[in-house]
Amino acid sequence: MRRLVIGPYLYLAELAKAVRTGWNRFFFTPADPTPLGMIRVLSGGLALWSLLVYGLDLHAYLGSEGWANPEFVRAFMNEENPTAWSLWLLVPDSMLRPVWVGCIAVLTLFTLGLWSRVTAVLAWAIFVSTVRRTPVSVYGFDQIVSTWLFYLAVTGASGQAVSLDRYLARVKRNRAEVARRGKSGIWSAPSGVPDPSISANLGLRLIQCHLLIIYGMAALGKFQGTSWWTGDAFWGIVAAGEFRLFDLTWLADYPLLINVFTHVGLALELSYPVLIWVRPIRPLMLTAIVAMHVGIGLTLGLTEFSLAMVAGNFAFVSGPWLRSLVAGKEPGKSAGRVLYDGACPRCRASMAFITAGDPDCLIEPVDLTAVDVAKVHPSLTKEACMKSMHLVRANGKIEVGYDAVMTVLAWTPLFWPLSTVRYVPGVSSVGRRVYNRIATSRPRDVVCNDEVCGLHPSTETASARSQR
Repeated sequence: MRRLVIGPYLYLAELAKAVRTGWNRFFFTPADPTPLGMIRVLSGGLALWSLLVYGLDLHAYLGSEGWANPEFVRAFMNEENPTAWSLWLLVPDSMLRPVWVGCIAVLTLFTLGLWSRVTAVLAWAIFVSTVRRTPVSVYGFDQIVSTWLFYLAVTGASGQAVSLDRYLARVKRNRAEVARRGKSGIWSAPSGVPDPSISANLGLRLIQCHLLIIYGMAALGKFQGTSWWTGDAFWGIVAAGEFRLFDLTWLADYPLLINVFTHVGLALELSYPVLIWVRPIRPLMLTAIVAMHVGIGLTLGLTEFSLAMVAGNFAFVSGPWLRSLVAGKEPGKSAGRVLYDGACPRCRASMAFITAGDPDCLIEPVDLTAVDVAKVHPSLTKEACMKSMHLVRANGKIEVGYDAVMTVLAWTPLFWPLSTVRYVPGVSSVGRRVYNRIATSRPRDVVCNDEVCGLHPSTETASARSQR
């Protein structure tokens, strides 16, 4: 009898402990915030785009004499949710444009990740207010972006990676590292890989769980339609001419293809909530789901909705993999050594800015005034290195001046977009001239007036100046 009582009790106690441990591990284990930063950039950019579109006819959307007057909006909101609110209902028509400009500025700062904790909350409030004020133009895109912005706001972790907040903090730290460089002239910036955090994991888990609900409920809802059982639902989608970008009615001649698209889409949504957690299969599931949303964007013209769903799926993407996509190198391994003029304050500051955008420390800065450059590479001379910055790649290839700068920018996730301008015809020739002019006019041996300057002129130089 005792075993019949103690056995179930011990089982339930062990089960409760396992559930508690699993719950804590799932929600409160520190996670890489890089995917959350990408979600912030994409969601913020979509919210910014949406508000810019409203700005094309601001009074029609948000004005008191627009398509939805304030009385109708208040009645609609009270019917749906008595506690609903919209900040736009408090803005008079004469102030619509100035307030709109301020909202654009806030969404821009949020997208860039500047003062992200505050701007995340403001961005969510702005977007939700706009959605509630314009019920005549709301569709799935608005609900999805509102949800992602809410999770970013409540967790406060959206600026922990891929943000100007983090970049500026790294610039300050790297300037101090330049100042503390040793006599060898070689120094390395501290790792810029963002620290895992519980708040980042919480934000990612909330988005992940919401995605499971979206896809799972979408699949179950489709089971209520007979066209999904018969395999004809895809035809109804492509035949509708309201949103489509391309005429796909020619698919009527291929009923088997229509059946395949219908059942594959349904199977993908139905299996997503389960298979997305299987790590070996996850890349395949993400590829398939992105392909599905690309198809939705192309066939129905729901581009913004598709991008919002793709943004949410970044919650399942690996942070190190995302960073390696930009750098194209293996994290932790030096891609090249940059020789810069350590006697030039402008050069030291530039290295602090560049290395701040290199989270995986692919770039190894070397002060050429403190080393024998021939030991770095036998073909280098100090005279040549003093004229312009030199980059010695890991494979031994040397790049000089403007070309070296462009390559270094291409290795850094933050500056990678800037490096693409070199592919525009004529930009490289102009860039080389500008770089050469800056390099020849750069100041050297300037007396340091701040604690992070890091280089004081030699006694001989100071004496020579005093005699002039």
